[in-house]
This record gives sequence, structure tokens and C-alpha cells, in this order.
Amino acid sequence: MPYSKTNIREESVGKCILLGMSKNKTELTLEEVKHFLRERWVQEVDAVEQMMEGEESQALSFECDENAYVLRINPSIEGFRKDAYAYRQFQSARIPIPRIIQIGFIDEQHGFCVAEKMPGVPLQDVDSPTIKGLLEPTAEVWLALKACDLGQTTGYGDFAVEGRGAYATWREFLLSLLDPQTYRWDRVLPPAYRETCQEVIPTFRSLVKRCPEERALVHGDFGSNNVLTDGQRITAVLDWENAKYGDPIFDVATAYFWSPWLECMAAQAAYFETLLSAIGGYHERLVCYQLYIGLAEVYETAIQQKWNMTHWAMSRCVEIAHTAR
Repeated sequence: MPYSKTNIREESVGKCILLGMSKNKTELTLEEVKHFLRERWVQEVDAVEQMMEGEESQALSFECDENAYVLRINPSIEGFRKDAYAYRQFQSARIPIPRIIQIGFIDEQHGFCVAEKMPGVPLQDVDSPTIKGLLEPTAEVWLALKACDLGQTTGYGDFAVEGRGAYATWREFLLSLLDPQTYRWDRVLPPAYRETCQEVIPTFRSLVKRCPEERALVHGDFGSNNVLTDGQRITAVLDWENAKYGDPIFDVATAYFWSPWLECMAAQAAYFETLLSAIGGYHERLVCYQLYIGLAEVYETAIQQKWNMTHWAMSRCVEIAHTAR
């Protein structure tokens, strides 16, 4: 996505969210990173290079003993722990997930994660003919997520590294976005945005009631910068911080929501439309989950004071809500 999504129920940042603040992205210099790596790793570290980063984590690649790795640095390590959990529980030939080598802290302000470097580039960076050729492989990964065995897990919504979902039902998770004890909409949004939200929320509430209590593995941010490809196949599924248990159509809705912004998402949305549109309640579920994604984006970008993105996400929510009327 244009902005990586934060799990805004994450305990380590919960107080910041309630106070209308966000996690600050780390800003270690390349030399500081090289110093850390050479102190931590016994072998000589080579080819330390900056990678394209998300909104909240620094990312660098490096080589050690002829192997390639990715180092990510973030104030919190909870997302990294979830990546490790996803690798242990869900890695397969159909769902390629990087192996996590080490998680820890550089100092009190900087957590780190070292993972194997997977081949490929993000879906959002490939050209139009390649995107078209990857629609079926991308859908196959989605189907594999949907088919994962969750027998040793419990609950719905965002889950902890022990495999426990935070909510008793899927609908409870969806409506948690409106919980004033967790989301301080009155503090985060200016009055004009709050008024617009009130136009959208009734539609969202009514659609939540119609959503099924399906329970599958949901990546939570699927289909663009978190999916790598070599041009022929999907080579990695990254960043499991927002993974949850619930209706797998949620991941499909991500493509629909971002379709005006990214070509790869527009192509996926059109492909899923032909593949899934006959499913009962499909379009109602899509609208509901798009509104959840959009309202969460409004909230997060407002906290970060990225008002252009807040405005775009709010306008997108209004547009989507109108399709349900």
C-alpha cells in the first residue's frame, strides 16, 4: 500500500495511539547500521545497502558468509515476532515466507529483525504485462491462505504470537474500530473529517451485521508491496504484522480499496470479480471491509498528520459507501 498499516491495537503503541501520536520511524545512519551488524555477527558483513522502506521500519540488505539477509529496524519488535510466528505456522511451497534469523534490540529505542532475503520485487513495481501474468499465481496464494489449518489457534481479528485472536467474533473485531476506548476519533480528527465519518459509519455498521463468521487466515495487507515476484511466480509474502483470523474476503477488499491508486491492485480486483462475484453477499462484504480499511487509514494518517492521504482515504470511503445505497 502507499502506507504500511499499523496494528493500532498493538499493546506496545496503544498509549501513543490513544494520545493521538504514532510510532516514530527510526533513523539510524548507514554507518551506525554497519557498526551494529559487524559487532553482532561473527563473520564479515558485506554489501550493506539501503532498501525501499515502509512508513515505520528502516530496511537494509546485507551479505554474510555468501548469504543474503534483510535487516529491519523499528521502535517495536511485536511485528517482527508475528513474522516469525507466521513463518513457523504457515510457511509452505504455496505460501513462501522469509525465515526469521534473529529478533532483538539494538538499544532501548531500536528493535531489529534479521531475515533471509527472498528473491524478487514487489508486485506494485512490475509492468502491466507482468501484472497480468501474475494474477492467477497471486490468487493461488490467497487461496492457500484461505486453506491454512487454524486448528491450534483461537479467536478472531488481530492475533498475538501465541495464535490467539483478540476477539470472540469477526463482527466484534470489525466494530472495534468504533470503540471509543481504543480509537479516540474525537481527538484525532478535525471536526470536518468527523462529520464526514458520521456519514459513512451507519453504512459500515449495517453491513457488519451481514458479514459471515468465517474464520480463515487473513494477511491484512495483501497484494502489492508485501508480495514479491520474479516475474513468473510469487516468491515471498512479507510483513505479517496485520495478520488476523476472519473472512478471507477481507484480503480481496484490500485490492478493491487501493485499486484507484495502484495498477496491480486494480488488476487483482478485476480478476477477483470474475472469480468470486457469485459468492453469496460478496459485494456487501467487499463494501464493509473496504470501509474498515479506509476508516483505519483515515485514523492512522490523521495521527501521522499526513493530511493529503487522510483526505484521499476519507473521499474513498464516501465513494465506496455510496455504492451500498
